[in-house]
Amino acid sequence: MIKTFAVVGLLFCFAAGTVSGEDLFNTYQWNRPNFEANNGRIDRGDWYEWWYYKVVLPEQEQAFYFIYGVVNPWDRQQQRETSRSYVAFGSFNDDVSVEMTFPVDQFESRYDETRVHVAGNVATDTSIRGAIAADGHEVSWDLQLENDWRFNAMGWLMPIREITDIFWYPAQADARMSGIVELDGKTIKLDRAAAYQDRNWGRSFPIYWAWLVSNHFQDHPQTVLAAGGGKPKILGRFPVVEGLSIGLKHAGKEFIFRPMDGDFVDTNIRFGKWEATAINQKGDKIEISAFAPKEKFMVLKFLTPQGKVFYDYEALQGKIEINLYRRKKWWFIPYWSLVAELSTEAGGIEFGSPDIQDIDAYFASSFSVP
Repeated sequence: MIKTFAVVGLLFCFAAGTVSGEDLFNTYQWNRPNFEANNGRIDRGDWYEWWYYKVVLPEQEQAFYFIYGVVNPWDRQQQRETSRSYVAFGSFNDDVSVEMTFPVDQFESRYDETRVHVAGNVATDTSIRGAIAADGHEVSWDLQLENDWRFNAMGWLMPIREITDIFWYPAQADARMSGIVELDGKTIKLDRAAAYQDRNWGRSFPIYWAWLVSNHFQDHPQTVLAAGGGKPKILGRFPVVEGLSIGLKHAGKEFIFRPMDGDFVDTNIRFGKWEATAINQKGDKIEISAFAPKEKFMVLKFLTPQGKVFYDYEALQGKIEINLYRRKKWWFIPYWSLVAELSTEAGGIEFGSPDIQDIDAYFASSFSVP
């Protein structure tokens, strides 16, 4: 059980100026301080950066993910074994995961707009195109995105460079995706399907990460959840802040719960169990419970800049249940008034760590029954 009442006020002293506009965090982050200072210096430290997209088609029981990434972008001479650029695709219904790696010099991105090129594969904030083949599979896609809501999950921590080993920004927490995916000769058409895009970057991976997202709630098509966190290392050494940052858009209102803002966050998160209760300073309370059966999970492997494998257990068609409350008073007696009960079976659920999880043992236990 993790309890976080985090206000890490002393961290403000490490602030490195302000950043104008959240959209800048959906652009290239590597070497940005040197680029902005125009000093000609190149950051040659460990670095990773990726753009992640997902889309869910519940009526077809189908879900896809797409990743465009780079590790050690300074290493264009391929001096380190871990240095690479890559494009990845996954189909959960087909249990197919395809990844192609390329030299670092096949990667390009921009500081002033969301535009990524990896060996002819292109990703922006409004479209993604790609064609890759590996392990006997061929896949291509040509997709367009419409963005409706973004969530600043890290709050005031976001502009503070080097404060944590991993940064997370749901730039398109609520989006719609249209176009075509072709997988092994099969064509799947998308027409404004529920989609999502986020960003991760940093120098090393956290102790673990967790993630819960959906924009396809039953009877509430405009409701969106974006929750993520885990146990990052502060200043590369100290795992002092732990928990989830939670954003919910419901009935036209935003409900934000962030440990770094001093909000109460109580989580019970490990592989197979995702539960959280949070209370913000505005008097809102949220309870989240999530579960997915074994067959819904895929295991994605991320190679860190240091050469270690990070195992990411992900489902895009999991069940998420939410109770949302508002604090009220009857005379002088405070109580929680239920605002909404929300449910989806098209939820993204994720747990990642350096440890291989015993999936069979977990799902063989009674604990796995929701």
